Amino acid sequence: MKLFHVLCFFVIAGFTIFGSVQAVTVESTQVSDETLAILSNEQPDVTMSMEPGVYLISFQAFEPQRMSYNQATKDAGVGSSELIIDSPYNGSLAFGIYKPNECTINITSTGTWAAQVTRYDMTNPVMTPVNLSGTGTTVSEPFTLEKGEYFFQRGQTQAESPMYFLSYSNGSYVMDDTNSYVLPGFSRISTETFKILNIPEPGTYYLNAICMEENPMTWNVSISSVPPAPVMGPGPAIRETA
Repeated sequence: MKLFHVLCFFVIAGFTIFGSVQAVTVESTQVSDETLAILSNEQPDVTMSMEPGVYLISFQAFEPQRMSYNQATKDAGVGSSELIIDSPYNGSLAFGIYKPNECTINITSTGTWAAQVTRYDMTNPVMTPVNLSGTGTTVSEPFTLEKGEYFFQRGQTQAESPMYFLSYSNGSYVMDDTNSYVLPGFSRISTETFKILNIPEPGTYYLNAICMEENPMTWNVSISSVPPAPVMGPGPAIRETA
């Protein structure tokens, strides 16, 4: 099996959500106007000082290739990824910087490519319910979630599905209640089409879609709030009989 190593961490029910929500379809990653660095197969390394925030590596693969990404900060934060690319496409990866730091990025590949480092722009998050879609390893547009439960439904399962990783606006992962795995938490062999997510706090979030088998791979997901349980009435009166 072709493996993809995610950036240095861990790696709905009575109705169909895709047909029931009115949502914004999001397909491209939101980036800031300022390009902080440019890399290519001829210039694959960069070291720069970075302020706290979330940063994007937006890349263009011009032919089939195997691409390896490595990122490290001065105080030991490390990330490593490998992409299997079957045809030309554009993708993106994200990483968080939690305090002022010096960061080194290196990309190596068997083909020709280009990449840009930018700040991730979270100034205009979309409201849920939301549909998200893409065609490969991609960082979604930002979106807002309130505290509570949400349906996370996906259109693909098992090897046809990317791995999904939900993140806070500072770049850290949203963990499950036991702090054991990153939400939504589908396994590579899972046939589940949905999960119910418990969101711990209101705020801006984004989704990393990581295609482990090949790139590009078409995917789509829907996120919508779980409706509150109906309030039960007292029930019918029971008459006593003599």
